[in-house]
Amino acid sequence: MKFSLNPLTRMLVIIAILFCFMQLEARTQSISGRARTSYRSGRVELQQGLYDKALVQFLNVLEHAPNHVESMKNVADLYFMKAEEHDEEEAREFFELAHKYYNMTISTILSMDNWESYTDFDNYKSDSELKLASIFARNFREGQELYQEEDYESAIEIFEYLTNLFPERIESVQMLAAIANNQGDVDKAIGYFMSILEKDPTNTQIITNLAVEYEQMNDYETSLLYFMMLINVEPDNINGYTSAAYVNLQLQNYEEALRLYEDALVIEPDNIDLIADAANVAIEVNNNEKAISFLIQLVEHERTEDNVSYLVYQLARLQHWENLITYSKMWLEINPDAKEPVQFIIAAAHSLGDTETVREYQGRL
Repeated sequence: MKFSLNPLTRMLVIIAILFCFMQLEARTQSISGRARTSYRSGRVELQQGLYDKALVQFLNVLEHAPNHVESMKNVADLYFMKAEEHDEEEAREFFELAHKYYNMTISTILSMDNWESYTDFDNYKSDSELKLASIFARNFREGQELYQEEDYESAIEIFEYLTNLFPERIESVQMLAAIANNQGDVDKAIGYFMSILEKDPTNTQIITNLAVEYEQMNDYETSLLYFMMLINVEPDNINGYTSAAYVNLQLQNYEEALRLYEDALVIEPDNIDLIADAANVAIEVNNNEKAISFLIQLVEHERTEDNVSYLVYQLARLQHWENLITYSKMWLEINPDAKEPVQFIIAAAHSLGDTETVREYQGRL
């Protein structure tokens, strides 16, 4: 992949370098002898567009004056420019050098007793961070393209390079985990996720990834530990509750699954999928009162024939005669031609001794 620096971008980079000269010149660190000569020559060659020669001169300055901030800054920018103009591996080598000198410049300024005197430091730091982000983004895009082409070995090379260069960024490690999964190496994928979690114990995406990895391995107990960790880190994460409930169901911990659905409904009381799942679990554990309560909530939120008829069947099974009549009538409102709700009304009315209702609805059969 060829990275080219268009004329406008080149001009902006050079303007940034010259701006640095103007901003820092009043605070230029004292240098003498060969370092001073090289620095002056570097400035002249830079202004004349002789970038390779300018780079050599600024590097000469740093040989004699290793903490010379202005030369570090210019070396970083010039390596950044060279990286933009080279292909693949050569570009990565220059990006690595630019990364090194941007960070070196910032740390050198901060180590000075009078670093606050660099009034443009915040702007410089922001500009450097943008360029570092650009280095990451350009290489990450290349890695993603290789990943999509299933050239995993080349993609791994780039993502490992980025992981070493930017250890604080997790995106490249996530891609390495994705490649490991695609290659069927689940243990390696888990290892990558664990390396991120050690650095960032509250990273919900990584906690979720680990939980899902173990769930797919049918290691439900370990999966549950991570889903519960997700809930602890992010108490309003609905996915954490529903996933933990599902894993508990696989472990036949039905009461715990029901509790998790109830906790989730505190957060999203109108979530009909949660209500339906809670109702099904309540039926599974023979908690009839909760089952009916959830099914009534479901009907209140979504009055469909399927929901109402299911509630009616449960009411009939539990012999809740009053509610059976009420919701059987609702079923008839939705589908006036249905015969089953009529039969349920007659049966419930008969059990309640309501002969008038029995006669009324017998005429509909």
